[in-house]
Amino acid sequence: MALTIKIGDPQEEEGAQEAPEHDPIPIELNIRKTVDGDVLIFDHPDIDISISPATSKIVVFPKTRISDKIYDIQDRFFKALFEKGVIKQDSVHCGNVYGSMEATYPVPDETNMLQVLILIISAFIEEEKKFVDFDDQVEKEWEEDLLEPDDDDSTELGEIPQSRQKGSVRPGYIYSPYGISSIYRYE
Repeated sequence: MALTIKIGDPQEEEGAQEAPEHDPIPIELNIRKTVDGDVLIFDHPDIDISISPATSKIVVFPKTRISDKIYDIQDRFFKALFEKGVIKQDSVHCGNVYGSMEATYPVPDETNMLQVLILIISAFIEEEKKFVDFDDQVEKEWEEDLLEPDDDDSTELGEIPQSRQKGSVRPGYIYSPYGISSIYRYE
């Protein structure tokens, strides 16, 4: 979907010279349009975004399971839209689909809100790439530390002598949530 967005009024005052044409802003997003006219954006790795021009709503759906991570992404998304002035913060609420959040946006006469929303969402997704890349980097480092630990974080086999009791694991105790398990002892 190719978009051309022009910002500014070419003649701000009477008798003013015509302002130069603005170059179109290139946006590359995985966008689809539904049969009823909604616009779906699938570029974010954790959420899908739906813009409904007929109802003036933006709905954000999780791609997989619901978690605090997804809620934080949805919260950042709607805060970004609020900071850009395209939604009112009090219009954000949970949607009718489990895990979704939605907000309404105003429809001024002189502005194509669909183009403005796509521009702002594109900038949000670009900004979110830092968070996604950071999460991937942390997970990769954790996996490397687990599978290939440094010499400081590992011991060779036989370096620590074997004994019956080590640390907090005490043989003979049955651990249970009832608190009196220490009186039962098997030896």
